[in-house]
Amino acid sequence: MAKIPIKLLSRGSLLAVVAAVSLSFVITSLINGNVRPPQKQVRTPLPVAIMPYTREDHYIRKSSYIGNVRARRDSALAFEVPGTLETLPAREGMSISEGQLLATLNTDQRLARLRAAEAELAKITTNLELATMKRERLADLLDRGLTSQQTFDDAQLGTQALQQAQRAISARRDSALMDIEKSNLKAPFSGVVAQRFADQGAVVTPGTPILRLLAQSSFEAHVGVPIAIGNSLTPGEIYSLTIGNQHLEAKLQNIRGDVDAATLTVGAIFLLPEDAAVKTGETVSLELAEPVHESGGWVPLSSLTAGNRGLWDVLVVKTVPEGYVAVREAVEIIYSNNDQVFVAGTLADDAQIIASGLHRLSPGAFITPVED
Repeated sequence: MAKIPIKLLSRGSLLAVVAAVSLSFVITSLINGNVRPPQKQVRTPLPVAIMPYTREDHYIRKSSYIGNVRARRDSALAFEVPGTLETLPAREGMSISEGQLLATLNTDQRLARLRAAEAELAKITTNLELATMKRERLADLLDRGLTSQQTFDDAQLGTQALQQAQRAISARRDSALMDIEKSNLKAPFSGVVAQRFADQGAVVTPGTPILRLLAQSSFEAHVGVPIAIGNSLTPGEIYSLTIGNQHLEAKLQNIRGDVDAATLTVGAIFLLPEDAAVKTGETVSLELAEPVHESGGWVPLSSLTAGNRGLWDVLVVKTVPEGYVAVREAVEIIYSNNDQVFVAGTLADDAQIIASGLHRLSPGAFITPVED
């Protein structure tokens, strides 16, 4: 077998091979140096605020019912006689004292009738005086036998007829005086003029409203409540009312016996305190606290997250060998009161619920409970 001759490497070729091997070794060392063995991750428990859940057999439901303030005396004032409205000094918003003149009717015709009645009365009075004197003279003559009984009887009956006529004319005069007096409209009580329904020159009939007068004391609150609530209220008891920024205690006077056809409510009438700073027509709210017998418990609104099928979720603390974890429980909202809700569900009595910070957590997360 023939031998294959081996060519000797030149010095330059040998240096190139050595350089390539050295570079490969350096690259391999760098790669191995950058590769670190995996380390086990340690989860740090999140601190969370917790609070105990206590199961109860009922809750207190706060309800508000709306009504309005009314003056105990609210009158539409009118004349009792017809006539032309001559003066109307009362203006809307004017404070009025009891007996103060509010409006007047023209009395020219009534004064004329009064003067005619007075003149006729004067005439009949004079005739009656003459008839009375004549009867007295005839009575004397009759006693002396100088006149007949018939003559005396005629004089007696004539005197009686004049007396009756005098009474009739006196009645007409008194009626004219009364009509003149009724031509002045006076305030039946102290208050404030709320509205004017007529003005000077208007011809009014009896009963036509001229002014609306409101008393400025002894206000009432009229509140419509459901029939069942009305049956539970007790006249004479004190209840809480809110009018604007005022919180008042008012006594229930009575419950109306009829049902409002529009709202299907009954009217509860409350007497407001004398020092209440209110105005007629203001909105009033009746605040009631009613016990509702249903099992559940109170949790803060911040402890709830939306769940499935219309339910809500809360996270509770569960103890595991490694520490504490968050566990989901489903609940149903029964009643809400500002930032507190009454719920029922799978929560156990005395469970520790996570009160806030749910956006940082998920079920199964390790936690560090901190009492709120």
